[in-house]
Amino acid sequence: MTLIMWIAIGVVAGCIKRMVFPGRPGGFVPTLVLAVIGALIGGYIATYFTTGDLATLHPAGFGVALLGSILMLLVAAKLRI
Repeated sequence: MTLIMWIAIGVVAGCIKRMVFPGRPGGFVPTLVLAVIGALIGGYIATYFTTGDLATLHPAGFGVALLGSILMLLVAAKLRI
């Protein structure tokens, strides 16, 4: 359940990024993939340091998943991927 929520956070962050910056290089699918990867990494790191259990929904995991997806998209934009 938690992994599905992290993926949903990444998809939403990717969609918002494409709406805010529609003319930037990179397609819609790569943007979503990068955002989902960032959300999964961020959510896993937050869960590792807070509860250590992937089965429980933890608010810190959602916040760090969102932060991870945004950070991944910013790094990709800076590197022009």
